[in-house]
Amino acid sequence: MSGMKSAYELAMERMGGESQMLSEEQKQAIAKIDSKMKAKVAETEIMFDQQLAAESDPAKAAFIQQTRQQQIAKIREAAEEEKEDARRTA
Repeated sequence: MSGMKSAYELAMERMGGESQMLSEEQKQAIAKIDSKMKAKVAETEIMFDQQLAAESDPAKAAFIQQTRQQQIAKIREAAEEEKEDARRTA
């Protein structure tokens, strides 16, 4: 019986792609990238939440919220690119 599948392997199966077997080193690299990404997202959320709490102008608050979402999206996108690099590494 094989071990549990990673979220990546399950997603690949759902999309009809072949599941790529990852080495322990690759799995650890991906986990480290996820951990760093989560920390950066949390840090960004805290920073922007502080700015939002101090802002009384609705237009400026909306701009801060939009910027917050963009920054978080960039962090996640960069992490996905790093994870793809880790998956390609043999």
